[in-house]
Amino acid sequence: MTTREIAPSTSPQPEPVEAPKAAPARKGDSATALSDKELHLLIAQGAYRRAEQRAFVPGHELDDWLQAEAEIRQLLS
Repeated sequence: MTTREIAPSTSPQPEPVEAPKAAPARKGDSATALSDKELHLLIAQGAYRRAEQRAFVPGHELDDWLQAEAEIRQLLS
């Protein structure tokens, strides 16, 4: 067996990724301001739990969403 030299990799190195910045606090926000994306996720999780509690019977999706949204906004205020 012969020994081969391994050439250094010429592929470009990935650029470092910056952590996302916190959303600026809006008037009326609590001390721990949430981004729109985080708020959307919390509401979606709440709506899912409501749908799960009623065995995912269709036709109540909007009600689930609106109730979850009201609940989350009340908890944050």
